[in-house]
Amino acid sequence: MTALVFLMLVICIVLPLGFAWRLWCLDEPTFLGWLIILTDSLVWVALIMILGRWDMSGLWTRLALIAIIAFAALSSLHRHTRRPWRIAENMSPWHHHIPTLISLALFGTVFLYVLVAGLFIQHDPRPLAFPLESGRFVVSQGGGIGLLNYHSHHRAQRYALDITAVNAAGFRASGLLPEDPARYVIFGKRVLSPCAGTVIAASDGLPDLRPPTRDRDNLAGNHVVLSCHGLDILLAHLRRGTIAVEPGARVRVGELLGEVGNSGNTTEPHLHLHAVDPETGAGVQMAFDGVVPVRNTDFRR
Repeated sequence: MTALVFLMLVICIVLPLGFAWRLWCLDEPTFLGWLIILTDSLVWVALIMILGRWDMSGLWTRLALIAIIAFAALSSLHRHTRRPWRIAENMSPWHHHIPTLISLALFGTVFLYVLVAGLFIQHDPRPLAFPLESGRFVVSQGGGIGLLNYHSHHRAQRYALDITAVNAAGFRASGLLPEDPARYVIFGKRVLSPCAGTVIAASDGLPDLRPPTRDRDNLAGNHVVLSCHGLDILLAHLRRGTIAVEPGARVRVGELLGEVGNSGNTTEPHLHLHAVDPETGAGVQMAFDGVVPVRNTDFRR
């Protein structure tokens, strides 16, 4: 787990700084050559900004990186703006940038796929109330494609959400991967009912584990399942001793269900939420405040 966290930080921070340096140092003889390299760099950076775990790397870090890259791109533009499109009739910039063009074609296609299939296309999202209060919350896993949401391969969890919270500095925890669950901002946050309905299952009593320990025998950990609007809605990984409802109980929108914990098959505290059509077993897309959340969508309460 530590290696994966380190890899994510390298991807989110080191790679964008590398592309900023690439643009800062760029000295192309033609404007077209500069434009090819700029476009390739920006496609890479855009993918990193969309796919990266910014609750882990820092929300303000992302803004700082965007500012650095924008400054490097503008400085590079200033140097190249008066350069010719080609030096001579028999010298085309295209031939000198074949690896860059291959990279642009490949990752440009990936970028369009993520943009269209992951961010823009909606699948009859059902409106629900946001299930947390008091804080700034970030979707760490969400969307209908694997690049945005590792749950998406599971039929019932295709549109599942993993939600964390961030502090004023924009980080989900005090430290990179602390072992104390209480050092994660979301730990202990109140979980509220996202709809009016009936409690069809409620489970408590499992321990809150020290990250990154998992309980693979109890996947959802302490959890509540609601029946609302013809859907079954699971809220999982809740804190031991905080489940406030029992099976058969009727709940209102915003009623307390429990608190976020770190029970079950989870590597760190977060709220897992997904909705299922009980007749088909298929996952259903959700919307909060008219927004269909995907990775890095943030909500303030």
